[in-house]
Formats: sequence, C-alpha cells, structure tokens
Amino acid sequence: MSMQKVSNLMKPSAFDYIRVETLDEALSVLADSDLEAKILAGGQSLLPILNMRLAQPKALVDINRLAALQTLEQLPANASTGDENGRSDGTLLQIGTLVRQRQLERYAAEEPRAKLIHTAITHIGHPQTRNQGTVGGSLAHADPSAELPLIFLTLGGTAFLQSTRGERQVTAEQFFQSYFATAIEPDEMLTKTQWKLPAPQEGVAFKEYRRRHGDFALIAAACTVTLENNRAVRNVRLGLGGVSATPVLVAEVQQLAGERLTKERARAVAETAVKQFDFPDDYQASSAYRQQLATVLISHVLAAAYEDALAKEGTHAANQG
Repeated sequence: MSMQKVSNLMKPSAFDYIRVETLDEALSVLADSDLEAKILAGGQSLLPILNMRLAQPKALVDINRLAALQTLEQLPANASTGDENGRSDGTLLQIGTLVRQRQLERYAAEEPRAKLIHTAITHIGHPQTRNQGTVGGSLAHADPSAELPLIFLTLGGTAFLQSTRGERQVTAEQFFQSYFATAIEPDEMLTKTQWKLPAPQEGVAFKEYRRRHGDFALIAAACTVTLENNRAVRNVRLGLGGVSATPVLVAEVQQLAGERLTKERARAVAETAVKQFDFPDDYQASSAYRQQLATVLISHVLAAAYEDALAKEGTHAANQG
C-alpha cells in the first residue's frame, strides 16, 4: 500500500491518495473512520464531484490494481431453481466491481441473453467514458437516471458488499435508497454484482429519451416479458429511471398477466402507472411533458418486449421443427 498527499493547489480539496494492492488493504482503510475515505475506481462520476467540491473526502483509495474485482463470468446454471420471471435455469452474470463498462458492452454484444444489457449500455455517455467507467462505480454512484442501475433493478440483481466485518448480499430493490444514496455503509465496498440473465425465449426491450447523445436520460424504461404457450403474458417486469429518487419497478404491469398484449392495453396500463409519480417542472421539461413522455415510453417498451418474446417463440418453434 502506498500513500501520498495531494495538495490543495488542485481543484479538489486536499486529500490523501492511497493505492492498495489487496482487498484486505482496501477494507482496512475503509474501516478507519478518521480517514473518511472514498473508493476511486474509474473516476468518471467521482472526479467531477471532487472538482466541484461537492464531496471533500480526506482520502481516496485507488483499487484499480485489485485483479480479483475485474472478473466477468456466467455462473453455472441451476436447473432445479427458477425465479418469478419464469427463468427456469437461473443463469447469473457475475460482474466484478472494476469491470469497465466497455468490457461489459463487448461481452454483451456476443451473448444473446445479455441483449438488454448491451442495448442499455450503448446509451451511456460515449465510448471514451465507457472505456474508463466501471460497472460497480455506476451502481454505487446511484444516479436515478443512469442506465446500469435501471437494468440492474429490472433484471433483479444482487450486490455483494464486503468489509472487515464480513460480506453481505443486498438485492437491487434494497440497494438503491435515494438520490445518489445506496445501502453501502461507510466501511463497506461493493465487490461484485450478480445479474439474472433473461431466458432464451424471454422478450426484452429498452428505450430512453435524452436531448443529445451522451446526455443523461430524461426518462428511461426497461422491460422483460415471458409468455405462456397461448401467447398470453406469464410474467412481466418493467423498470423506470428518471422518475423518482431511485430507479423503480412499475407494479401496475402485473395486471397484464394472463392477457395477450395489445397496444391499447399497454397504453391503458401506462396511463395508470404514471399517476403515482410527481413529475417535476424544470428547465429541461415541464411536469406535463414528463408525464406524457413516461406514458409513451412505458407503452412502447411493453409492446417492444412482447414483440421480442413473440419473435423468439417463433424462432424456437422453427428450430424445434
């Protein structure tokens, strides 16, 4: 472990820079409450905040040499278990906190079951920022408009948090707590996450609205749909970003279970769902515009995921024939 003092001649306030070589070293630094340390991974969110002095930690812990946090792998399928979305094999994608967004993007481009992740991640900033930004950093930053927190929630992920006290697991629903706030305690580090991959025949869709390429989304929506043999909806899970203090799951879409989805029905469910949100008026958009935009995105992403499931069902039937 090495340490050096960064002077206050820079934009950020003065801090100690600590480069660690092992996870135990990093956790021991975080356990020292006097240091008030922050984790430095990709730095794409943290460094601008430091430069604006919105955060003034006494120390930064550089974890970029921790190879154990850079793993990206599918865990063996467990055929004996399923989940509430009808995924019979329970395949998980385990992502180390230091995996770069660009690395995940390239992996997802070659993995059909990671189509939702790939579609969403290409909307994050620009390739230059994705080359440096980490998956764990984006989740820990917890911007309610960001793409990765939304997909993590929609797919039903699990976060692994570690400290000198041990390791604990937190579901995506419990992980995000408010604006830029998570369940991570000051002495804990997000070391890895597990994402439930959609089943091969599960329909997926992602849509977002932003004013310019690279901007944060005004509103984003992600959806997964599984079908019965008669093409009725078996399970549906839809997440929204940019409408609340955290990404949220839309419970109203559960009304669609047992139905064949139509555009009219999707629109009706969307109109009901948006009534729960208090959309703000600001320089980017009026409250009425945001409500209309959310209605359109929900209905469109529902229809797109349903159509994707139908297409996959047809492909599967053709392959079986």
